[in-house]
Amino acid sequence: MREKGKYNQWKFIAMFVVVMGLFAGIKHAFSIEVPVKEEGRRMKDDVRRTELMADDEGEMKEEAAKEEEAVMMDDIEDTRDEILFEDEEDPVMVPMQGGAHRVRGVWSYAACFPDSQSVQILAAQKNGITPVKNRKEAEALVKRHELVNICHSPFYSIDDLTHSIPYLVPRAQHLLNTICLNFIDSCQVKGLPIHLPIVTSVLRTADDVSNLQRGNKNATTNSCHCYGTTVDIAYNKFMPITGTYEPQAALLRWNEPMKQVLSEVLRDLREDGQCYVKYERKQGCFHLTCR
Repeated sequence: MREKGKYNQWKFIAMFVVVMGLFAGIKHAFSIEVPVKEEGRRMKDDVRRTELMADDEGEMKEEAAKEEEAVMMDDIEDTRDEILFEDEEDPVMVPMQGGAHRVRGVWSYAACFPDSQSVQILAAQKNGITPVKNRKEAEALVKRHELVNICHSPFYSIDDLTHSIPYLVPRAQHLLNTICLNFIDSCQVKGLPIHLPIVTSVLRTADDVSNLQRGNKNATTNSCHCYGTTVDIAYNKFMPITGTYEPQAALLRWNEPMKQVLSEVLRDLREDGQCYVKYERKQGCFHLTCR
């Protein structure tokens, strides 16, 4: 009986091995693994799509946050203007020779710097280059001395340029240097800590304009920035000469005395016929074109 039971046990093990081998052969012969791998790939694709959707949602939230911040800053600016100029709704007129009068001081940013796109574009077309398609064409104009690289200057700081390149016609570069030197000098005279103005936008190529319009449908194709005559200077952030700054903190740090000094410098140069200036409230900058 023991030998018979032992014989049955080995027989069972042998049959089990044969059956498992048969299943393995069938599995291998008919490639049963393929649907499993395919399902794995589908799962990976689903995970990737989920990640992309999450990234898109994150970008949308980030854009919404930036737009909300811009609106907030716009409201703050409106309030500050109302406080600063509530007692100066009418400009103070100073008599000049020949019976003319001159407005004393910057009594309203919007009223003192009203030069719109339609005004500045004429000066840009007159004094600037023919718009270029890309950066390679712009660099060719630099070699011909029709444009100047403005990156290296002790008088101002260049912001992170995302939709423009740091080139200007010589006339505009001279104007930028004059503005920044006058600003530094005025800060010293008024006892303010020395900071450098920050340039936020310069020359735009056709490719830059196209990329800008993807995120801003209101961006104009025929921008003054396309002619190398126009530059944006921030009024809500300034670079301390002791080192670098944190952009996000700088955006939220208002320095009204420095903004007023910069506006006075621009007013004097505008009245002297050297530039047109537009006060850009939402962009936080003075948009100016050389004359």
